[in-house]
Amino acid sequence: MDATSPMEPDRIGVHDVGSRVVLRYRLPPDQVGPGGETLTDVIGVLRAWTGAPENSDEAGFATVVRASGEQVTVPLASIVAGKRLPPAHPRLKRPSANNPPR
Repeated sequence: MDATSPMEPDRIGVHDVGSRVVLRYRLPPDQVGPGGETLTDVIGVLRAWTGAPENSDEAGFATVVRASGEQVTVPLASIVAGKRLPPAHPRLKRPSANNPPR
């Protein structure tokens, strides 16, 4: 996947910046999970999709902001799948023991 690929409806890319997305990507070898997991997902709003400049050794990246506000930057070469998601549902406030429903 790169920023210069033609827009395809099933392929995530620069055209999805500002949308809620999920990206599945390969973990670097030093971050492999305790069970040997080599892939992980990030869900949030795609804030940036930067392709590598022509004839450059630099890698492109995608930046996703999770609902918690955490920013996750993923090298484009590590992304194995991704898609646009519908907007998140608003969280309902649940009554607490100190504040029962009326």
